[in-house]
Amino acid sequence: MPPSKKKSAVSVPLRLHPRVFAALGSDLVTSDAVAVLELVKNGYDAGADWVAVRFIKDKERGLTLEIEDNGSGMDRDTVKDVWCLVATPFREENKETKFGDGVRRVTGSKGLGRLSAARLGKSLEMTTKKSRNDCVQVDVVWDDLAKAGSLDNCTVELSEGDQAKLETPTGTLLRIYDLNADWDGGENGQRKVDELREGLSRLKPPFEKSRKFTVLLRAPDSKDEAQEITGSVLLENPTYRIKGSINAKGKLDCDYTFAPGTGKGRSENFTQSWDTLKEDIARSDDRVKSFSAAPLCGPFAFEIRAWDLDPDSVTEAMERFQITKKSAVRAQIRAFKGISLYRDRVLVLPKGEGARDWLGLDLRRVSKTGTRMSTSQIVGYVEVSADANPRILDTSDRERLARNPEVEQFELLLRHIVSVLENQRDRDRAMREPKATELFKGLDAEPLLAQAQELITEKADVSEVMPLLVRFNEDLRTSRDRIERTFSHYSRLATIGLLSQILIHEIGHNSAIIGQFITLVKDHFERNPPRDASLAKILGLAAEALASLASVADRFRPLASRSFARGKRSSGARAIWQSCCDARGQDIQRRGVDVDVSVRGDDEVQVDPGELYAILINLLDNSLYWLGRNDEGKRKLRLDIAPARVAKRVKFFLHDSGPGIDKEDRERVFWPGFTRRPNGFGMGLTVAGEIITGHGGELELESPGKLGGATFTFDLPSKSN
Repeated sequence: MPPSKKKSAVSVPLRLHPRVFAALGSDLVTSDAVAVLELVKNGYDAGADWVAVRFIKDKERGLTLEIEDNGSGMDRDTVKDVWCLVATPFREENKETKFGDGVRRVTGSKGLGRLSAARLGKSLEMTTKKSRNDCVQVDVVWDDLAKAGSLDNCTVELSEGDQAKLETPTGTLLRIYDLNADWDGGENGQRKVDELREGLSRLKPPFEKSRKFTVLLRAPDSKDEAQEITGSVLLENPTYRIKGSINAKGKLDCDYTFAPGTGKGRSENFTQSWDTLKEDIARSDDRVKSFSAAPLCGPFAFEIRAWDLDPDSVTEAMERFQITKKSAVRAQIRAFKGISLYRDRVLVLPKGEGARDWLGLDLRRVSKTGTRMSTSQIVGYVEVSADANPRILDTSDRERLARNPEVEQFELLLRHIVSVLENQRDRDRAMREPKATELFKGLDAEPLLAQAQELITEKADVSEVMPLLVRFNEDLRTSRDRIERTFSHYSRLATIGLLSQILIHEIGHNSAIIGQFITLVKDHFERNPPRDASLAKILGLAAEALASLASVADRFRPLASRSFARGKRSSGARAIWQSCCDARGQDIQRRGVDVDVSVRGDDEVQVDPGELYAILINLLDNSLYWLGRNDEGKRKLRLDIAPARVAKRVKFFLHDSGPGIDKEDRERVFWPGFTRRPNGFGMGLTVAGEIITGHGGELELESPGKLGGATFTFDLPSKSN
């Protein structure tokens, strides 16, 4: 009912009590360190070259916090009309500020900076001066505001300021008195100062060489002038680095660098189209299915650096960079640990210690062979802009990103970039098939206990101990997988039989359910013909797909029998290859691959259809994946079948025009668990090779091959054998 028609309706004003300053200050600003960072960012938004944070011991008022900048300052009207209006829209309406000869995009838009001052101390004295204007002083006692009873009665004291308090002709000086927290109280105070120092050090990208914005800090126990917050030599020399960008069309272009303290390093460039990015991410996260044709989140740049933090690696870093303690190595990385998000070159996330893993790296599900890195090993930054990424927004408490489709996509892309770094790191850690004596090395808990004890001695946070447990769990899982692979190597036949039993069971069980559904829909359509003729066509395709699935199960059924013996059935290679291509028809079409087959002589081999299908489908999947990553030239795939030089055997040659295989990987690709595919399992070529070996052949690789990519060759017994 419209308000005018309501009986006895009156308008009642909505009021806010002055205590809102204290309440919002504690709720929206999550820690004292975050409060200081917000005030420093105000200096940046004012076009400052530098901001100094100083703890000064005042004889009359005790420990005082000063935050001074050489920005544009404010005149009397700006103080009255903008600063005194909490949650002002001023920054939303004025998104840029002059900075020297250029323009700087402001970082704040919520107008809540003065609430940070309310959190830090009981009173505030602000001295500010704008060019060609008088100096102004503002005095606020927050407790007096809370006692005012109404916002209408809340006032601040505005007077003529003393320009001598400022170090520069223009700028702003905040003095916060009667601090609410103990910044100079032994161990607890030192912890707060360390947290502040780490927060200030992350305010701009840690690898940024620009001197256009400098942050200085004078700690409570310091007798020196405020010192510039700088990085370390260790941070400048990571063991692993990935740097690049994703453009507006979703193309990933990045460079990976491996720079060990000793030995030979390497570098490599990677590019991925938007389609291949989505495909890789889909292997680990179903949410990618909702991705749009073009990226929603907008373009962004990134650089991620990483280190190994096992005892040997930490010791090597100590010697290389002349660091006196192991704890100092971890402490330098700890100051920047995790991935920091910057908008227009100023920190957005994380602000507080609890938000260091805002991307959820330590919570990822491990779905691939190999090791993944924890937040404690990574120092990285991601650069976005308010113009190009308008929907990448942080929440009011400055601890996380707002939930929307653009942010979800952005986070998925970042986790994929980290997985690329991890895959390359696995490669450079000299992965090799373990000897029998090394199989159980990952079950040893002694290294875990030693590292945990070191962190406890260093009084590290629980969040740094947890990744050790996570990594140990991964080591257990990896050791288990290696043991299983090693033992399966000596029982191939039993393993293939077991896999076939599982495959047939799953296909049979689910096919029965799908078949019942198709039958019900067909009966319904017979009684009630659909208006859309395409529905009947789709139903027919579903029935054909179900029949195709059943034929796959039939191929593997003999392998599932406990009495299965090789060589009892024969196969037509061309027909099996065609069934593999049919099964991957959508992938072939989507990637635009030109598939050809050439048969010279008899293509009948004395190999069970299920085994030959397993060989060819794994080789086909491998080629299609890498062809999809070849952005240049035509994508070609060719299978040649011909008599082998050895009598009564048939030779197979599978050529592709993909990127080929690096020299150092040409042996490893056949190892169980080795993969360069994000979230892959590394078992396809192993399974194919084991079946071929069981028939007296050998799976071999040539790279570059006939079409410029990889060529896999093998031979099998002919039917006449």
